[in-house]
Amino acid sequence: MRLAFWEWMIRGEGTPPINTKSRLGELGLRIEGGKLKSAYGPFRARYAFDIPVNREEGPIWTFDRMGATNSRLPDGRVIYIGGEHEDFYDPDFYIYNDVVALAPDGRVEIYGYPKEVFPPTDFHSATIVGDRVLVIGGLGYKNERRFGHTPVYSLDLANYCISEIPTSGEMPGWISKHEASYDPTGIITFRGGQLVQEDGVQQRICRNFEEYSLDLKSCTWQRLTNRNWREFSIRQEEAAFVFEHSPEAEMLLPRGIQYTAVPPRTNEDARFLVAEVPVSLTICVMHIELIVEGSLPAQLLNQLVEEIRANAEAAVKRPCILNEI
Repeated sequence: MRLAFWEWMIRGEGTPPINTKSRLGELGLRIEGGKLKSAYGPFRARYAFDIPVNREEGPIWTFDRMGATNSRLPDGRVIYIGGEHEDFYDPDFYIYNDVVALAPDGRVEIYGYPKEVFPPTDFHSATIVGDRVLVIGGLGYKNERRFGHTPVYSLDLANYCISEIPTSGEMPGWISKHEASYDPTGIITFRGGQLVQEDGVQQRICRNFEEYSLDLKSCTWQRLTNRNWREFSIRQEEAAFVFEHSPEAEMLLPRGIQYTAVPPRTNEDARFLVAEVPVSLTICVMHIELIVEGSLPAQLLNQLVEEIRANAEAAVKRPCILNEI
């Protein structure tokens, strides 16, 4: 798809007509080396071309995305796949289903696909396997998710055709934000990330604790672990956001249960052992995430999670509720 405006949005080159230089500062834009720069995605085009926020044409195409993948090929090409701009509240929210190829000589190639061939995708994984890229998982639009299914697509690096690969076996489900590693024997292993599950008429997002593999020869999934971990969420009872001032992790630790503190892992605020079972605490914007990485006696588990909930309630001085995810 050869669209000069899209290529301009990718390259960031060429300054369009702007009324006055003073307007640049007002809009948070600046010119560097003859190029218009902005950290605000479509704002760059919206204000440069006087495009109204409330418009019937839909979102402004942008290369400022979250959850896109980029894969560097041996020949120097970099392949960008999908991604989303902002979230549902933004007038330019959009999940993309395109492929952008940047060549070493600076050429830009943009490939588009019917949604029936390649649905919008973000927070997927992209794995180079010979002359193709396997695009696996993804978050996508809320009403287009297929619970229990894990999408697998193959991008041909010779002609940029995309096709879906049917798979069978025990697949992870609707997984995103995961890690994928390729073994030259033809096995891709998946770990981490999050799963979207159906909960009545609602959807719930939970952590993925298990590891899976996909055999590319047989296109068969296999579950590699059975960890039986438990995930809990503590949030303020009546508020859009849990904490105006987040509590310190030390304030949440249990006082009536013996535990041993251990160094937290990346993104965790606290980690400790209860009866040799690792427990982690992560303080998020809208909730506290509590993960018990193993089996504890029911009475001990109930006491543990209730103490942490009560400590959170005392710390924020507002009622807090506990839910298992």
